[in-house]
Amino acid sequence: MNRFLVATTGALFLATTGCENTEEPEKKECHLEAFDLSACDRSGFASVKTDGIWHVNVSLSGSTTPGAMSLREQGLLFGVPLTERQFGGDTFFLGSDYQPSGYQPLRFALAGCQSPTPEQVKGEFRRCVSGTADVKGTFEAVRLSRLAGEAEASGLELVSEVALPRGSPVDVFVSGGYAYVVAQSDGLFVYKLNGEAAPEKIAELTPANDIWHQAWVKDQTLYVSSSAQGILVYDVSRPQAPKWLKSLPSSAVEVWGLFGEGNRLYAMSPSPRAEVLIYDISTADSPALKSRYIVEDSNPNASELPFGGMAFGNRLYIGHWRYGLAVADVTDDTKPSSLGRFRYENAASRPVAVGSIGGQTIAFESSEGWGSRVRALDVTDPKNITELGRYELRPESTVSGLTLVGSRLYVAHNLDGLRVLDVSDPRNLRPVAYYNTWRETDPGRGRAFLDGLSGVKVPGDGFIYATDTSRGLLVFREP
Repeated sequence: MNRFLVATTGALFLATTGCENTEEPEKKECHLEAFDLSACDRSGFASVKTDGIWHVNVSLSGSTTPGAMSLREQGLLFGVPLTERQFGGDTFFLGSDYQPSGYQPLRFALAGCQSPTPEQVKGEFRRCVSGTADVKGTFEAVRLSRLAGEAEASGLELVSEVALPRGSPVDVFVSGGYAYVVAQSDGLFVYKLNGEAAPEKIAELTPANDIWHQAWVKDQTLYVSSSAQGILVYDVSRPQAPKWLKSLPSSAVEVWGLFGEGNRLYAMSPSPRAEVLIYDISTADSPALKSRYIVEDSNPNASELPFGGMAFGNRLYIGHWRYGLAVADVTDDTKPSSLGRFRYENAASRPVAVGSIGGQTIAFESSEGWGSRVRALDVTDPKNITELGRYELRPESTVSGLTLVGSRLYVAHNLDGLRVLDVSDPRNLRPVAYYNTWRETDPGRGRAFLDGLSGVKVPGDGFIYATDTSRGLLVFREP
């Protein structure tokens, strides 16, 4: 599964749709009349709140694909403008039409079967190619709002907020008094930090036909993960004027997660080989490739792909999507070897944070998608990983980032904002503070499932730095 497509418009676009055909299709299997809803209890549709932003989970033959829809103004379904909506009485129906260049027209349709509450709809999903349904499944849709009983904030103070000039930020890295904010196809923005005053943008880098995911800085060298070019290396001795140095490796790969530990840089490359690139960055501006590690028993064809991770104590912890959490020995960085794994049903493992708590090595891991939750795992013995505790809010809100500082875990929880947990007892992950950053009226809401607080870093200067996909760079006072 391509995580970017899930994040933007859903894996529902990943299909061979054949050659372009301009003839009028005879079959119309994605219109309301084609759905058999005779066995449905549709009595609740009269009270459905047919407005706002919704998250949608589509189930297809045992797998699920989360997406988003906006019923505000023109409306969107999986990022495609709505072309049909029928509400009222016992009817809830949505249709979106999409014409890929050079291919036959697609239609996505949701036909409601029941509404347990005014904020929830369940029913049938179909995708049609030129009017003929080639994908069928079910869906659950939930109208988004703040968690019941919560205020805007508790225990956290927002110090400043800066909207990006453009783009949707997904992560931030802080080094030397500067914040490097990554915004996918819109590149990277450099901000000078000013304590309690608002950060000041001093530079920006814009990719050409590329998508950037994460950044890391060592000394005066910036590393950026790229979908098209692997790792981009810049000299930021003058942060106001980053200077491009090179791209790595010599043959371009796709890189998502990117992080350093000491004199090593780790790059999570899901494609084309599902590998982890390990570099020696003793000389920061001249990374030396040490190894290209593929988890020994992983299967890329089953979407077992490295997306995120962290290194701690000569061990590498990899958020390996459908494979779950993988643990490898990197004592010899030229010959990494598998130590163990933690797997679970419907894994989509990405965010990982690891530290020593109470004499044990504890990994905090989360899937990214519908039903996301943070797991506290005892990984002291990687061959026998055990789950000690978990933290979860609601299935429609996913976790996109984790940062561990001492016994505090900072969680970027998308539409549930920033969550701070006391994890001194891994069996009891105790919430101590939160800030709800997601607002329905923010521009851009409802375009994608990955929406809201997307990344968080705590560099130890008294502040928390976070990115929100609509609001930009947010700075909080560290509690």
